[in-house]
Amino acid sequence: MSSQHPTLWGLGSVALTEDMPIAVGNSTYTIPTGPDFDMHYFLEVGIALAGRVRRHWRSWETVAGVGDVWYCGVLEPHGWETVELPCKHLVVMLLPSVLVATGLPVEPASELLAPFRASPKHRPRVQPEDRQHVLAIAREMTRVTGLPSEERRPWLRLLVLELLLLLQRDWDGVESLLGSAKSGQVGSAVELVLGSHGIVTVEEAARAVGMSRRTFQRAFQHLVGMPFAKFARRHRLAEAAQQLRRTDDPVGIVAAAWGFADASHLCRLFHPYYGCSPTEYRRRERPGLT
Repeated sequence: MSSQHPTLWGLGSVALTEDMPIAVGNSTYTIPTGPDFDMHYFLEVGIALAGRVRRHWRSWETVAGVGDVWYCGVLEPHGWETVELPCKHLVVMLLPSVLVATGLPVEPASELLAPFRASPKHRPRVQPEDRQHVLAIAREMTRVTGLPSEERRPWLRLLVLELLLLLQRDWDGVESLLGSAKSGQVGSAVELVLGSHGIVTVEEAARAVGMSRRTFQRAFQHLVGMPFAKFARRHRLAEAAQQLRRTDDPVGIVAAAWGFADASHLCRLFHPYYGCSPTEYRRRERPGLT
């Protein structure tokens, strides 16, 4: 990706670039919250620090207690709600490129992107004897977020790698590594999608990055964890959700702005990912509306 025009991956207050590819956030809830749903452009690793939180995907759900960890892939629909209060968790947000070329002698059997591509039910779990280690990593991540950015970046990268390697120590759902050159081409295709309001086809994306359709599809699936067409559609849904939150534009106008045929088309695709209609989503995200 070009450093002169860095791609912003993220929603809301989170904006990640290749220069700032990792961010850490802490959340504390003292009143019941959720259920809520989301999709975002970055990878997510969460650590439960207090209480319990229910994490759910389209085909599976789990309750995370103190020291448990969850994963979310790029534009993967997911939801959560508090189960036991007070509830506190730490969330690490990172770009896939952080894990493609680590600079460490990581064997293919420990490939770091594999858990994000696995189905939620089959992702690594924290072993009981590792919970204190995981919580210590979370405390250190919280500490280094207060450092100047030049010091913070390498520490966060090292702590993320330590966490993921710990979780994958006894996990066997892995695949081989993808070369960093293809990672850059896939990143350029992501830029193409993020810069477009309309539909970007697989053929257009492959041609734009100088790859055959088949090679591009395999490389994109490997790095991002889903087919390109699905990523592009979820991008348009995520941007439509942003417009619903930020404006009073009618649903039909929002649908047209992001390449959907009409309001009913947007509604039909929106509900499976956000658990409600576009109108209900706007009321949920903007409770002051009548």
